[in-house]
Amino acid sequence: MDSTSLITNWNTLRKSIIQSQMASVIILAVALYLVATGAFIGAAFEVKLFAVVVLVATGALSIVNQFAAMREGAAVVKDLSGSGSAVATVIASSARYVQLTQALMVAFALVIIIVFALAIF
Repeated sequence: MDSTSLITNWNTLRKSIIQSQMASVIILAVALYLVATGAFIGAAFEVKLFAVVVLVATGALSIVNQFAAMREGAAVVKDLSGSGSAVATVIASSARYVQLTQALMVAFALVIIIVFALAIF
């Protein structure tokens, strides 16, 4: 695959990562609104549990999609490392950022789930 195709693939994967976050962002915004307005105060345990399960499921699916795109992106980065173009070199140098993003995603997801679970219950 030539560097132009690899760069196009890289950009497509970056868009995929961003788009896969949209469902989580919407669910988190709704959950934040419900917590902030006190909608869970006095709610049945089942309602609270359902809210937490929806948050966890949506977040888990989003993270799986993002990890798949990042894994493929890491392969593109590896392939671009031998290319001579400036754009390919810059993209190839971002390999460590892809790995850092994966680690931070897991950490942030766990923190968000814990904070929302505590706020809901």
